[in-house]
Amino acid sequence: MKNDELAQLNFDLEELETELKSLENGENEEEYDNMLDELSEVKIGNIEFCASRVLKELDPIAYNCGLSDFNDERISELENEIEDKKEEIEDKKEELKENAGL
Repeated sequence: MKNDELAQLNFDLEELETELKSLENGENEEEYDNMLDELSEVKIGNIEFCASRVLKELDPIAYNCGLSDFNDERISELENEIEDKKEEIEDKKEELKENAGL
């Protein structure tokens, strides 16, 4: 049972590291767009536009700065989660060693 827990921790760590790599490569534009679109919409007359599309087309510099800030925040969170997960893995390994010595 404890080995299953260790395997799950390792799997979780791999998922976090994969997400971190994708963020570092700028592969989360869709997530940023969704966040912008949930915050507001742009309406001109009777026509509604996605805020992300408007910002991206009218001010690409502001869009890219916002995306960079969005990525930096998530990268920082992921780095902390990865460190925590590594500590959990080491603790679990120590626990398994101690139990094996019984």
